[in-house]
Amino acid sequence: MDELKYYSSNFSFKSILSSFSYWPRLFKLLWEINKAYFILIIGCSLLQGLIPAFLIIATQGFINSIVNSQNSGAFSDVFFSFALLAGATILNELVSVMKGYVERLYESLIGYRLNETIMSKSNDLPLESFEDADVQDKLKRAQSEASYRPYQIFSQILSLISQAVTLFSVAAILIIWKWWVACLLIVFPLVSFISFLKLGQEEFEIHFRRAPKTRESWYLSFLLTKDNSFKEVKLFKLGSYLIEQYKRIFSGFFEEDKVIAKKRSFMSIRFQFLNEIVSAIIIFMIAFAAFNKEIMIGNLVGMIQAVTMTQGNSQGVVQGILSLCQNSLYMKQLFAFLDLEVKEEDDDSSAEELGEIESLEFRNVSFVYPNTANLTLKHISFTLKKGETVAVVGKNGSGKSTMVKILTQLYSSYEGEVLINNQDVRKYRKSDIRQRMGAVFQDFVHYEMSARKNIGFGNLQRMLEDESILNAAERSGVLPLVNKLNRGLDSQLGRWFEEGEQLSGGQWQRIAIARAFMREADVYILDEPSSFLDPEAEADIFSRFQDLVEDKIGLFISHRFSSVKFADKIIVFDNGEIIEMGSHEELISLNGLYKDLYDTQVNAIVREEVHLQSL
Repeated sequence: MDELKYYSSNFSFKSILSSFSYWPRLFKLLWEINKAYFILIIGCSLLQGLIPAFLIIATQGFINSIVNSQNSGAFSDVFFSFALLAGATILNELVSVMKGYVERLYESLIGYRLNETIMSKSNDLPLESFEDADVQDKLKRAQSEASYRPYQIFSQILSLISQAVTLFSVAAILIIWKWWVACLLIVFPLVSFISFLKLGQEEFEIHFRRAPKTRESWYLSFLLTKDNSFKEVKLFKLGSYLIEQYKRIFSGFFEEDKVIAKKRSFMSIRFQFLNEIVSAIIIFMIAFAAFNKEIMIGNLVGMIQAVTMTQGNSQGVVQGILSLCQNSLYMKQLFAFLDLEVKEEDDDSSAEELGEIESLEFRNVSFVYPNTANLTLKHISFTLKKGETVAVVGKNGSGKSTMVKILTQLYSSYEGEVLINNQDVRKYRKSDIRQRMGAVFQDFVHYEMSARKNIGFGNLQRMLEDESILNAAERSGVLPLVNKLNRGLDSQLGRWFEEGEQLSGGQWQRIAIARAFMREADVYILDEPSSFLDPEAEADIFSRFQDLVEDKIGLFISHRFSSVKFADKIIVFDNGEIIEMGSHEELISLNGLYKDLYDTQVNAIVREEVHLQSL
């Protein structure tokens, strides 16, 4: 809410001036996208600003030449005046067509490049940022309008400049006749400025507050259109409920928009009525001057056009300033996201070169998630050594996955020390550390892409090497599946795109494990790799995992004790702390939490077997 107060307090006359501060940065950004298009559009806009005044002058001259030729009998002046008028008209059309052509291409480029910039910024952010609702709101505000708003602002700036050029060039025609008439037409629309400014502030505040609800409505749509969630939505008949929730949000938005639209309509009618009265009085004065032969007929026509254009452009300039004021707040939000402070991971020239990882150590590590009070990890200490296979067990929410994210340096705001080869990890580049780690997270990604990419993403440098990919597939036990696919490694996986082949949860999981195995790492981490696997398949994966990490460091997180009991060392987490550590036999002899969990699971299996035998 403080952020809203900041932006809304700046939606004032002061913000109009401050909005100009974003012009250099916006123009620099647009200049870098395409210099030729940038110059062409500005040139066309300036020409379009000057041509109306020239058309009025040419029209006056053409009509006056006809009147004069009736007295002199010479038609040459009429022909010359007509040629000027026709030339100006043709030029205006050519400029308009040229500008429209370039604008369409340029707008497309801007949307693409800005989305690319936002994606690059997102890629640079740490994982904590993606778990921060405030950052997510900033991202949503920047991303939702990136495809059109920046060019809209640029277009409004050019339109404002063009209208200002037209306004003053056309007003000059009236100033020559009666200076105060032009001033009245220019100044009178300013009366509406304050009212529209307040309305713009109200409208902005409404849209600003919508960001969380907009994300919620997107998520509701996502649930109904994503294949993974659609199965459960269909089974529990959630479709109607989710649609109603979506409609409720939209209805709230629509009611707010309707209120603003009514206020804007009534305000526009009121001020437009006053403007028309002023214009009518001035046009009557011009007509009366022509009746008294104070001005020529051509001047009458030109000055009436000048009144209409001056009035229209003065209103356009006022509305343009208001729109820029409102849109400048979007620019603040765009740059607020792009300017989020990100510590570069790979720009430290003093970083040491990371050799083979021989050991990993957590030394008194604690961690708390942003905007929460309780520690997720509490003074964690343990050591992993080359050649060890370590299993991590514990109840849900005990901190196991958080520990993995710190180990892979996805979280860096922890207390304590994480050491690699007895050196603090901060001495190395994070990219170098991650390059030596292969991991499968419990919320692994289903890439709606080819099997080659799904596995090859583990090592981009070898994604085109069939032998390397097939070797990783064999290690994870998914090679028979790959061989059965219609197009082998180049088969499309998933149902989002044409010719896609859907996999089971277990098959997707083995693909993800192959992706981790694809990396020639020193450390392999499997975080809940058995969530989609039956006990037999999990035992197979663990056996393959042990072979893979024979001379490396292997970390295996699982709830199934039938597999973890074969690990060299087992670490037991509970409520963010390590409460037990040792081999399976050692932990059983302690009669602690591990034994309780193990006995509970074994007893459940025994009861199930007895039940099956009794059937």
